[in-house]
Amino acid sequence: MAAGGSTAECPDHTLPLVDSAALDALAEDVGPASAAAFARDFAAMWPRRRARLVRALGRGDRDAALEAALSLRTSSVMVGAARLAGLAERVEGLVRTNDGAVAPDLLAAVGLCGDLTVSVLCRGAGGAGQAPA
Repeated sequence: MAAGGSTAECPDHTLPLVDSAALDALAEDVGPASAAAFARDFAAMWPRRRARLVRALGRGDRDAALEAALSLRTSSVMVGAARLAGLAERVEGLVRTNDGAVAPDLLAAVGLCGDLTVSVLCRGAGGAGQAPA
């Protein structure tokens, strides 16, 4: 979510919010029920992941910020959240090269993109026998 009235947007529209091929591959690997549970867990954990990243960056804790960005990127790739994974990778790169400095607009874009991704995942969970959130 864009904080402070920012006009953040979820960039890189060439990537899907959720790549269904990645979710299909996950379902092939672990089974449809486990893949659906992973997607639900990803959605449920999103607020904590975002807060952890924001908190680490806010206090200038480079190690914690790298860990939070890497965790977000890895889980995003697994669930097929292509845009969010790309943004997390950008944050990770900036933390590595800029002593932890990440532009507020990028952080706002991560928040918005995560919110949109969770919305898509929750709608998709309805097709897996779960009521959309």
